[in-house]
Amino acid sequence: MRLVRGIAVLSVASVGVLGLAACSSGTDAPASSSSASASSESDKAPAEKASSDLTAENFVQRITDAQIAAGSVSMATTTEVQGTSMDMTGDIVFTDGSQNLAMTMTVPGSGEMQVRFVDGIFYMNMGELSQNKFVAIDPADESNPMASSFEGLTEQMDPAASVEALEGAITSVEKEGEPVDLDGVKAQQYTVVVDTTKLTGSIKEQADAAGTALPETLTYQYWIDADDLMRKVVMDVMGTSMEMTFSNWGEDLQVVAPSADEISTEPLF
Repeated sequence: MRLVRGIAVLSVASVGVLGLAACSSGTDAPASSSSASASSESDKAPAEKASSDLTAENFVQRITDAQIAAGSVSMATTTEVQGTSMDMTGDIVFTDGSQNLAMTMTVPGSGEMQVRFVDGIFYMNMGELSQNKFVAIDPADESNPMASSFEGLTEQMDPAASVEALEGAITSVEKEGEPVDLDGVKAQQYTVVVDTTKLTGSIKEQADAAGTALPETLTYQYWIDADDLMRKVVMDVMGTSMEMTFSNWGEDLQVVAPSADEISTEPLF
């Protein structure tokens, strides 16, 4: 059960503004894959250009506003935990107050796994453990004994929740050097420091769910483009390093629930 929730927590955390649970989730951390996109990123209309540098006061709000306005993104993550490297790719589509996601993960020793979150329902294909089918989990279904393990995760899917959770927790945002080219897009590097003792709401719950106490501060390296969109995030803490890259902002990414014949009718445990 801890592994199942660990995968779900990481999936949620990875698409959040800061992804705090991923930094301390230990061997529960996995890797994911994306669905196909239908249009070119260069075809989308650019967001309104930022008029000033990002600061500790406006960082989360501007980043969150930009990603919601874009509507969709593809991500790729490489995580190294205790000498083990795991890769993850996924597609995210932002909806009204939430987000749908599709990921395929390769967990060392556990094989390939898939996680989707569509319209409030989690779908998890854990390979042989779930007979190579998806198990559907509705966090609101009190009759499902697994549902309680996912309590609160749906609220964490709200991108705007990160704004409230990080209110006052970011202690500094420092601009580093000049913009660099990342996959043909100019992006400015920022060093972002977070005081974990001031975290609230869903992000604090993600950190608590990781099962390991976080240090008092966390430092991230962000590369942000002229439209306030994340292009790269790097962090290294407590023996875990993570690099996330983002692309296909605003493209027509297809994130759908598994078909009926892909969903198992047997309980996972």
